[in-house]
Amino acid sequence: MHISQNTTLELVSRRLRRAGVAFAIGVALITQGGAYAAGQQSSGLSVKSNAVALEYQPAAKALVKATTKALFVSTDEGLSWTERALPPPLKGKAVNIAASARDAGLLFISAPGAGVLRSRDGGKTWNPVNKGLPGLQVTALTTHSEQGGTVYAYVVGKGIFRSQDAGAQWRLMDRGPRQGINAFVHSSMPGSMETGWLFAATADGVWRSMDCFCGWHRAGDTKGSFDAVTYDPAQPERVYAAGHSGVIISTDGGEQWSAITAPPVKAAALVASPAGVLYAAGKDRIYRSKDHGATWERVDA
Repeated sequence: MHISQNTTLELVSRRLRRAGVAFAIGVALITQGGAYAAGQQSSGLSVKSNAVALEYQPAAKALVKATTKALFVSTDEGLSWTERALPPPLKGKAVNIAASARDAGLLFISAPGAGVLRSRDGGKTWNPVNKGLPGLQVTALTTHSEQGGTVYAYVVGKGIFRSQDAGAQWRLMDRGPRQGINAFVHSSMPGSMETGWLFAATADGVWRSMDCFCGWHRAGDTKGSFDAVTYDPAQPERVYAAGHSGVIISTDGGEQWSAITAPPVKAAALVASPAGVLYAAGKDRIYRSKDHGATWERVDA
């Protein structure tokens, strides 16, 4: 007698429910012609996996979190989440997320050894977009702060590559800071010879460059290793960075920095919403600050 996969899952679910164990169906991945399709579930955050990446989708007004196990999307500032499974190549890896500034459904995701994948439906399905990249060791990913189809990827040992057609083609722009890049962000801060700036968190300080790629320079007197960097879209001169020594802030585009109150967890990722709300993620927790890091509240409890 043939038993369908759905019937099998339902039988398992009933047995687990009788045993007092919650069971969620629909997070399995199905490979379809090179694309990866992810099921989803909605819940208060119940998965206790380390947050390894954080992004804000301005067009969708959504907060996106990725762990080594799954992707989560929240449209209520982190109070509840919709879970979407990661594509198989990214399972168990340190993931990077980047969102289009204009297209509500356009997301990019990457991890070392997996290259870059693109979703046009908010993370439900994914396709690899690596044409023009010299390898798949992508350790940092960001999108242009205003141009909807422009995305940047850092390939270890090769440099920064830019795509202006949502990942269809990539072109080498710059070798990047000599320290390599742990994370970077594109900022609409004024004063660039082109359309904005790139700020990079490295193993030796925060570095910045105009997006004409006219040379990288240390942003102020920043030293030590940094894991995350972001800027405030409401005031682009305001930049945040997180590293081993805590979280720092600059209100003049990276010239001068000062320490701010760190969230109650070591921040592995930072992102600011268009309204200027700062989010920090670490381990299985996300915190929010509405006063530029003076105070924090947990939003995914």
